[in-house]
Amino acid sequence: MAEISFGTYNTTNLNGSGLGFYGSTFGSSVQIGAYQDKTFITNADGTINGGNAYNFKFTAAASGIPDTDPSGIPLCRLNSHHRTLDINFTHSTPVNVLNAQLRIYDRVNINNPASGVNTKVAEIVNFNGQNYATWLSSPGNANTSGDGVGGNPIGSGDHVWWGEAWPSAQCSQFSWQNSSGIVFRNGSTADVKLNGDSRLGAVVGDDDTVGGSGIVVPLLDNPGSGQRFLDGTYDTGFKPKWLQYYNTSSPNLTNIGANTTIRTFGSTGVDTRHTWRVAISATPLNVGSKSNYGLQFSCEYL
Repeated sequence: MAEISFGTYNTTNLNGSGLGFYGSTFGSSVQIGAYQDKTFITNADGTINGGNAYNFKFTAAASGIPDTDPSGIPLCRLNSHHRTLDINFTHSTPVNVLNAQLRIYDRVNINNPASGVNTKVAEIVNFNGQNYATWLSSPGNANTSGDGVGGNPIGSGDHVWWGEAWPSAQCSQFSWQNSSGIVFRNGSTADVKLNGDSRLGAVVGDDDTVGGSGIVVPLLDNPGSGQRFLDGTYDTGFKPKWLQYYNTSSPNLTNIGANTTIRTFGSTGVDTRHTWRVAISATPLNVGSKSNYGLQFSCEYL
């Protein structure tokens, strides 16, 4: 039997609840053009405070602000312990999980973009510069701040946000291919329209978003329980996700070694549970609550 569940922070299963993005406190609005300061567990219309989730705030194409630090930090140096959302796939027997995809949609049709909101998404894989076993003994606490910065770690998830134009200074290409051969395009600063969905473009800037049929976020193969197969040892086994699109001249990824043409898809290990961790940040395009706004996850297993 297979099951997909969602969790966050110290809530391992949201059990039908969702996440809401707010200003400085629960229930406060996010200003148009700004990104959320707080993320909470809530109901469909955002009126019930179900507790805190870690907050990731988009600041630039290759940076974000976690709850633990007041300034922008490159995504590649953020610890996955501070993710917005856990996505868990559980099966009664060990399985391979491939072709994992995350969509933002209008809660009606997964091919429709969400209404009135732009969303940035990044897959976060970072054991604070440690391998899985070491990280597991003290997640997020290998330096005094616990933010994954003091230990100078290099993450192995995304180093730029999906739904934001990728600059050539950080990226040598503007797409990512998974092991099933599916190519996921994000777009660059040279594109007039970032998201290719035909329903976007009526409002200035409404296409700078994950959503609809235009931008779908690929997630790594076979992460294992708690991402234990996505080990921080880069010279053997798993290679970082960003190697597919990394530009060697990128100023935010110094001292990580040479670029490579090797395709990176994730792990090959089978497990009864697989966990993906993602950072999510959102901004409203107009006034009002955004109830036509949802996240959908799909994958294949064998």
